[in-house]
Amino acid sequence: MIGTRPDIAFAVSAVSQHSSNPGPALWTAVRRIFRYLAGTQTFDILYGSGYRGGYTDADWGAGEDRKSIGGYAFMMNGGAVSWASRKQGSVALSSTEAEYMALTQGVKESLWLGELLEGLGALKHGKEIRKVQCDNQAAIAVTKNPEYHADTKHIDIQYHFIREHVNSGGIVLFYCPTHAMTADIFTKLLPRPQFEKHVLGLGLGPGPSTETEAGQEAGGKNCAGMIRGEAVC
Repeated sequence: MIGTRPDIAFAVSAVSQHSSNPGPALWTAVRRIFRYLAGTQTFDILYGSGYRGGYTDADWGAGEDRKSIGGYAFMMNGGAVSWASRKQGSVALSSTEAEYMALTQGVKESLWLGELLEGLGALKHGKEIRKVQCDNQAAIAVTKNPEYHADTKHIDIQYHFIREHVNSGGIVLFYCPTHAMTADIFTKLLPRPQFEKHVLGLGLGPGPSTETEAGQEAGGKNCAGMIRGEAVC
């Protein structure tokens, strides 16, 4: 989950919260994770061309203790390079606050990645990775408009540092419709079609070696690609 499989980040985070007091339900969930991995063991993160930047999202009050679940993903050349799924440290009083807190964590990661890339001489990529998408327009407005201060003054000051970076132009925020929010996969259980859509959005799929093997097994037929490990001829 940490190094190569962002698609199981939410599931692993969820079961890990109960590791000190496991039970039959937890064991069933762990077995389902392993069954999923067994069925997708040929999946790799594929890089080529595509979006460079980040996604952040939150599921308000989703935890058993009513704390929200936040997550982010950062992409380079169409594949994920950094991701996280975490329960937030305090209870958010609104969905806007939960999204704002998740956005702040994503911005911190974005700044670190940008500095790393610029240190390696990839100045263009360092700038592009600082583009962050959020599916809550109110949370984006909070980072830009001081008039929201009266409604958000109770938020811990650590989360307001984002305003400085947005106002200086160091971070650029964009609105992303919920149905296209790739980071949604890090915050909640999703229906299968939506889950598979976001898995593809992270750049995950059968690796090139798998496609070659499938083509050979298909008897030398002219195969156009792979879908769920099956040759499409």
